[in-house]
Amino acid sequence: MISRVAEHCFWLARYLERAENTARVLEVNHTLLLDFHVPVEQQWRPLLIISGVHDYEGAPTAEGVQEYMTWDRDNPFSIASSLAWARENARIIREVISGEMWERMNYYHLWMQNPEGRGLYDANRSEFYAEVRRINQLLHGIADATMSHGEAWEFFKLGTYLERASQTARIMDVKYHTLLPQVEDVGSPIDNAHWVAILMSCSGSEPFYKKPRPTPIDPGSAVAEFLIFDEQFPRSVRRCLRDCLEATAAAAGNAPGREVTEPERLLAELLADLDARNIPDVIREGLHETLTRVVDAVHDIGAAVHEAFFAAAVRTTQRQCAVKLPTPVTAGMTQTQSQS
Repeated sequence: MISRVAEHCFWLARYLERAENTARVLEVNHTLLLDFHVPVEQQWRPLLIISGVHDYEGAPTAEGVQEYMTWDRDNPFSIASSLAWARENARIIREVISGEMWERMNYYHLWMQNPEGRGLYDANRSEFYAEVRRINQLLHGIADATMSHGEAWEFFKLGTYLERASQTARIMDVKYHTLLPQVEDVGSPIDNAHWVAILMSCSGSEPFYKKPRPTPIDPGSAVAEFLIFDEQFPRSVRRCLRDCLEATAAAAGNAPGREVTEPERLLAELLADLDARNIPDVIREGLHETLTRVVDAVHDIGAAVHEAFFAAAVRTTQRQCAVKLPTPVTAGMTQTQSQS
């Protein structure tokens, strides 16, 4: 398929996933601060760090950060900006996505622009964030049910799972590392509450508590193990990376004997690194170090996906190589026609 179309499918999915993740962490943080006392400087700044925002001007107040992360179109990580860019990517590839998906994508884009969306935000913050989550979940369901599951679908899945793996690792690392810097607080009630908040930020509290565990384990280690290693939870780091590898292989083509692409190689290396560890290894070596390594690796994988599938330089190199190959003489065809 055309690389431009593949790239728009990839980024459509990433922007949708990013909007949902932003809504989730804003809602969970808003609820957490109603129940627990957290120092002012540690209340909302972690959400900015999770999103990669390091140049926020002014004090990170509750209303200021929520406004910035929800409505600021100049902030590429805000909900409004993410949904607008998702809609723009969908508009460009309307011939690839289904009519039902485009109709719903356009409806929610207009909802964010109209007083209706802003009115819900002002009246009921939690319900607004829940509605944004439902937007993403509904669009993914429509895409799954109405798009052809070919190459475009594989790039859509790849964007979804890559963004999801990065966000899960970021939420675990930055939020917990920033909110709980004191070693003596580990195991305290507020410590357990923070781990529950992290589960909720990843929509993992219900599947976590439903999963049987053969031996007792402290809450922090249990949550970390679940969000990093669980094979069945769709937002765990390892599950997302396996889904990424599967989607990348399908997008690259499964012809026997084909050369493995760079994204596949990087994904396989990261998965092998995680498969060789368990949660005691991670805790002993440092949870922060492990998650930082995952975030950095996912960033490298995203760059490799761009170079392997989307970059103009790759297409130029391929055309130059094609010109240098000897051209067979074919009856009724000129050399120029054969090369094209």
